[in-house]
Amino acid sequence: MLATLLLLSLSLPTLWTQILISCAYKSLCQQALLSGNDVVLQCDHPKALWYYSSILEEEPLLVSSMPNIKKLPGGSLQLTNPQPSQTGLYHCQDNESALVVDYELDFQDVTTLHITHKGLGQKPLQNETLKLGTSVLIFTQWEPWQDCNRCGKPGERKRLGYCYIEEPLEKPMPCWLYLRVEKVKDSRMRPEMQVEACLVPCDHFKEINQPYFIFDIYQLGKLTNIWLTCPLASIYR
Repeated sequence: MLATLLLLSLSLPTLWTQILISCAYKSLCQQALLSGNDVVLQCDHPKALWYYSSILEEEPLLVSSMPNIKKLPGGSLQLTNPQPSQTGLYHCQDNESALVVDYELDFQDVTTLHITHKGLGQKPLQNETLKLGTSVLIFTQWEPWQDCNRCGKPGERKRLGYCYIEEPLEKPMPCWLYLRVEKVKDSRMRPEMQVEACLVPCDHFKEINQPYFIFDIYQLGKLTNIWLTCPLASIYR
């Protein structure tokens, strides 16, 4: 008789532990991110194949050969502790080699993060002009402010900003996706974080209604003896 199988899924709130990035079908999406922060790239195809091409224009690699990258059930890709050296193109295709989605990611070095606090009168980095054959503008593209870290009492909120380069009449690009093989050293080229004081009322509905993302599934036989751990997440049967 076949052993009964238990289906366990390990889930975690995406807002707290990793970033879920999605892109329209058969599209190319560019994005700047901080290194060291886990990322999931969405690709809704169960037989997805993922390839990685670095900004050094090397031959594409099947991502199964990269130790900190894992394909999830359903086809999406999880990058754990990605580094600046992993900046490049992540290509998802189906089992017939047809494009599903492309992600071009710039993992900007978190160790160079420029941090300022508005309440202390500290200023973010100023725009600069750089000559690379033509004059280009280096600036910070800011994300929206994050939620206040406390409610009902004084707290702080943060926003992240990423280094971008813009040519006249062209669409801005994350700095290292723009530069690619060109070696440029400039202290302006780094990500930023800005902090400010905040005071907001508590919203208990928002606190308990967080989206969840399944990042692994195990099928266990009836007599299986196994210990499961899932840091910062929950296990469901």
